[in-house]
Amino acid sequence: MSNFYSIKIAGPAGAGIKSSGLLLAKILIAHGQNVRDYSEYPSLVRGGHNTYQLTFSSQNIFTVHQKIDLFFALAPNHWQQHQSEFTKKTLIIGPDAQISLPEHKFATNTVCLGIVAYIFNLDQKICHHQISLAYSDSSNLDAFDFGYQFAKQLKLKQIKIIKNFKLKIKNSLYDGNEAYGWGFIKGGGKFFAAYPMTPASGSLHFLAQKQVDHHLTVIHPEDEIAAASMVAGAAYAGVKSATGTSGGGFALMTETISFCGVANLGTVFYLVSRPGPATGLPTWTSQGDLLFAINAGHGEFPKIVLAPGDQQESFDLSQLSLNLAAKYSLPVILVSDKFISESSASIPDLSVKKNKSVQPQRSFLMANSYEHDQFGYSTESSLVVNQNVKKRLALTKKLAAILPKPIIYGPQTATKLIISWGSTKSTILETLTLKKDNDYAFLHFQTLWPINPEIKKLINNFKKIIVVENNATSQLTTLLKSQFDFNPDQILLKFDGRPFFPEELLKKL
Repeated sequence: MSNFYSIKIAGPAGAGIKSSGLLLAKILIAHGQNVRDYSEYPSLVRGGHNTYQLTFSSQNIFTVHQKIDLFFALAPNHWQQHQSEFTKKTLIIGPDAQISLPEHKFATNTVCLGIVAYIFNLDQKICHHQISLAYSDSSNLDAFDFGYQFAKQLKLKQIKIIKNFKLKIKNSLYDGNEAYGWGFIKGGGKFFAAYPMTPASGSLHFLAQKQVDHHLTVIHPEDEIAAASMVAGAAYAGVKSATGTSGGGFALMTETISFCGVANLGTVFYLVSRPGPATGLPTWTSQGDLLFAINAGHGEFPKIVLAPGDQQESFDLSQLSLNLAAKYSLPVILVSDKFISESSASIPDLSVKKNKSVQPQRSFLMANSYEHDQFGYSTESSLVVNQNVKKRLALTKKLAAILPKPIIYGPQTATKLIISWGSTKSTILETLTLKKDNDYAFLHFQTLWPINPEIKKLINNFKKIIVVENNATSQLTTLLKSQFDFNPDQILLKFDGRPFFPEELLKKL
C-alpha cells in the first residue's frame, strides 16, 4: 500500500478548480493528513486549461508528486494532455474519460469532493463541517452528497488510509504568500505597499485583509516605483516596512534599493520570481532572478539576500528579514518564486506564533542619497568617502559570518552532495526520501548574499557535487564560483516554467 496519494483536478478557469482543491486539502488536514499542493493556470480570467493537484499522506511529505492516482476533468478535453502523469492504476473521471463525471446543477466541482470522500473512506461529518465553513449555500453540501452516493453506487474501489484525529500539533493550510504575510506581522511589520504583480499579489491581498486586526497600513499605489519609495519613507520614519513584487516590478525598484543602501534605510523587498525576460510567463515559476537580486542597485553597498525553501521558511525568513533590516539599517531582499508563493502546505498554525521584533535604530536625522558624513550632510571629501566605503565593506564581511548558514540534510557518511537554494528544497528532500540512498546529502542555502567563504570547507568533504536549480544558467554555480574555487561535477536544470517533480529528479540522479 502506498504511503502517499495524489489527486488532480483540471478544467477551464472559472470552474472553481482551485477553490474546491483547497477545500479538499483542508478536509484531508482535518483527517490528520499532511498535504502539499501545486496549481497551474494561464493568464486568463475564463477558459484555458487550469489544474490543481495535491499529494497527501499520514506521514511526512515535502512536495507534490507528478504521478496521479485520481484525476478529475471538469470539462471535455482536459485529461488527454496529462497522460504522461498517469499510471496503470490511475482512475480518470470526466465527461470523456473512463468514468463520466455526473453533472450537478449547482456545483460540479464539489461533486468531486464527494467522490474523493467515498474512495478514501473519509468521515462525512467532518467533510460537511469543512464545506459549511467554506460555503454558506447548502447546495454545496447537496453536491458533495451527490458525488458520494454516485461513487458508492458505482462501487468504486475504496482505499484505506491512516487517519490521525488526535495530533498534538494541529496543522493549518498556508501558501507561501500567506506564510510571508504572517512573518511580516509577527516580525513587527506595520507598513506594506505594493502594486499587484503575479505571483506576489497574494501577499498584498493577505495583508490588506489583516489591516484592522493587526493595526497595519497597507497601500496599493500607482506603480512599483511609488511602492518602493513609500516603504523607504516609512523606514525613515522608524516604521518596519516592506514591499512585494515580481521581476518586472523589482526592476523598477532598483533605484530605491540603491538609495536605501546609501541612506541606511532598513527596508524589505519581497521578490517572488516568475520566468522572464520582460512579461515572460506571468503565471509560472522560475529561479531566474538570483543574480539580479544580489546585484540590484548601482554602486557598492551592503545588502542581504535571503531565500526561503518552503512555506515554513517563508514565515521564518520574512520575520528575520524585517529584524535584520531594522537592526542593520539596510535593504533586505527575500527571494521566493511562484512554486512556493502560490502552493500550499500543512504546517503548524502561524497565527499563534510569538512575535519576534527588533526595533529600528536610526543614529542620525537625515536620509541622504548623496555620499554623506555621520550626521547625514552631503560630502565629497575623499577621507570621508574612503571611510564610508570601508565601513560598508566591513559590514558585508560581518554579515557573512552571522547570517543563517546553509542547512545540511542527510548522513554524514555520504560522498555525494546536492547543492541548491529556494523552492527546489522540497523536491530534493522528497526525492532523497524516495531514493533511500545513504550516499547522498543535501546542502540548502537560505542566505545567498553575502556568502560565507567557510562554506567551501564543508563542500570539500564530499567527492561528488551536484547543483540543482530551476533556471537555465545555474546562477548559484556562477555565484559560488565568484566567491571561491567551485567546480560541480553535475548540474541539473529545469527552465520551462514548471518546478522539478521528485520523479523527474530521481531519474536525473
